Amino acid sequence: MPLLVPAIPPAALLVLLVAYLPPAVVLSRIDAVQQRLPNPWVAGMTAAVTAGLLLASVADPSVRGSLRGALVIAVVLGLGAVLVALAAPPLLGMGDAKTVPVVMLMSTALGGEVLIGAILGIAVLGGVVGAAVLIASGRAGQRFPFGPVLLAGPFLGLLASPLVAGALGSA
Repeated sequence: MPLLVPAIPPAALLVLLVAYLPPAVVLSRIDAVQQRLPNPWVAGMTAAVTAGLLLASVADPSVRGSLRGALVIAVVLGLGAVLVALAAPPLLGMGDAKTVPVVMLMSTALGGEVLIGAILGIAVLGGVVGAAVLIASGRAGQRFPFGPVLLAGPFLGLLASPLVAGALGSA
């Protein structure tokens, strides 16, 4: 059975590469070294991606149709992540929670299959990294920088989107 590749709006892909990727690399490095995601970097990345997607929606009507829904999903999941970070800080750091909206916004702007793939990819990769940290440290509850896994979400979603499209029977 051939894999179905969902249509990815080129303008959203450009935003991913120009506005999302550079700060995601910097934030991943900072989180890997310092286990924190600085607010100015997260805010700048969120502003750049949002502005880029708004400009993309002017240039490409295919982005415009999904942008409103992407913003709603980003805000709802972001608020949920902040509530989890406030209620159970060992489960999710506040920096990670504040990064969720831009990751979900970018993933959703790339398409529904990419969003589903991103969420699944983050869960699987986070579990694998968590298990590796548990095995390496030999103790439960060992914290690790989750930012790089979270920030990889849109790219994991792009990789997984053909599988998701095939499972959903769409493309």
